Amino acid sequence: MKTLIILFAADNGSYGFKNAFEGKSAFFKTLEWAHKLNLDSDINVFCLDGNKDSVASGISDFKAEFDSKNDICFTSKSSWNAETLFASMADAVSKSGAEYVLYNFAYCPFLNIELAQKLIKTHEEYKSEYSFADGYPYGVCPEILDKGLVNILKELIKTKEDLKDKNVEKTTVFDLLNTDINSFEIETEISNIDWRLYRFDFTCDKKENFIACKNLYEALSTMSEDDKKDIQKVITKAKENTKVLKTIPAYFNIQIETDCPSKCTYCAYSVCKKSGMQKMDLEKFRGLVKSIDALNPDGVVSLSLWGEPLLHPDFFDFAKEVLKYEGLSLLVETTGINYKDENVKKNISALKEACGKLKQKKNGYSPLMWIVSVDAMSQKVYEDIHPGMKLDDALESVKFLNSVFSGDVYAQFLRLKQNEDELENFYRTFKEKTSLSGGNFIIQKYDDFCKKLGDFKSADLSPVDRLPCWHLRRDMNILSNGDVCVCKNKSFEAPLGNTFTEDLETIWNKIDLYLEKHIAKNYCDGCEACDEFYTFNF
Repeated sequence: MKTLIILFAADNGSYGFKNAFEGKSAFFKTLEWAHKLNLDSDINVFCLDGNKDSVASGISDFKAEFDSKNDICFTSKSSWNAETLFASMADAVSKSGAEYVLYNFAYCPFLNIELAQKLIKTHEEYKSEYSFADGYPYGVCPEILDKGLVNILKELIKTKEDLKDKNVEKTTVFDLLNTDINSFEIETEISNIDWRLYRFDFTCDKKENFIACKNLYEALSTMSEDDKKDIQKVITKAKENTKVLKTIPAYFNIQIETDCPSKCTYCAYSVCKKSGMQKMDLEKFRGLVKSIDALNPDGVVSLSLWGEPLLHPDFFDFAKEVLKYEGLSLLVETTGINYKDENVKKNISALKEACGKLKQKKNGYSPLMWIVSVDAMSQKVYEDIHPGMKLDDALESVKFLNSVFSGDVYAQFLRLKQNEDELENFYRTFKEKTSLSGGNFIIQKYDDFCKKLGDFKSADLSPVDRLPCWHLRRDMNILSNGDVCVCKNKSFEAPLGNTFTEDLETIWNKIDLYLEKHIAKNYCDGCEACDEFYTFNF
């Protein structure tokens, strides 16, 4: 049966073309996988005008080594979004005469032949419209789309205003299907181990994923060739390897301000903070952000580790400094003070201008995101949690911020025994597109700060089996004096180092020892008492 393999390479491709896999690139290994499937199939690489030379060169290198019967070409555009993806996919299917499409990103060195063949057999046997491998990491098996489905999706995306202009992501096909999921015939190849909770991504599309793939490939060198073909054994190797679980920080949580007017009952800052701490210096911050960009150019930077960031007299300069960097996203978490001030409103509008017209960065997030702590639906409960403060101020902050940063403002409700009775009202109110936040909200669990705070938890959501802590793997927490903490809950213990005097990556690597203990399920007293290990920031 005639098929078409579409490989999406429409990003800068700098990591996808690095020869890090026994002298071959991830792009080369993906073409090699397609070749070894031994299908009656054309291969079409969707790329950007800006990287088509790299794609063409990669195809040429592959053809020089393999006498492939597959016809390999590429489709180049100046830019891609979801609508152009499905239109180009339909056009390619029509030209090739294929019955169905195998679709995947183009920089995946661990695409598994046996798993793909099993999925193809399932797809053909049950005449599915869409087939996918469920419970596996991205980058080990393609999605399969029937030619009829491709044409349906081409028309369907035109009606989805919230999806059609979005960047092409790994979930783009399923996101569109999910808008009318019961209308399609779907088949799956289900993993006997659910790997989704590890959030592995074996695609060399950005630095953190490239490092993980490179380290995993090196770790597999001790395995036999037969074991390398067993995708479950390959992924198991990944979950046991510190250098795969932890690459570079994705989330830089920074304290710039030491004061906070809100003495929140659920916050450890007023209980545990160090005396004598000073506001962060703007010039030192500029050097820090430069180091962050060098370590992870696709990271998310928060200015809200502790304290109320808007109290810093140079807050807007801090924010603009992050927004100067092409790949970094900025997060501001606030209690919603000072937003009635006309000068503050003017400066916030200026931040919108600093973001430019870009809706989404390569990391999948917006240039600037806001979280406002609402936490209640009545003044009585709100003041019980935020003594001396007004709920209306928080709500007005949500309203104003969303008027400027529509779609990037989140009302947050932290679940406590005090406010549990108002959770449903919060959810029903803020889930509506007509709400102050435009339908964006966050419901957050309570953190007792390794049992240093009271037992205010309204529900225990901890998984039965404990995993290595996400925060050790992905977060870097930096105090206003430059000290780096092991994690947020160890903010006021001995630091790992200081970003103003030491190399950022060297400090980050010191967390490896803590993660290795977590992999071995050997926890210190603080970690043993902590239930934040399964929560995930970015």
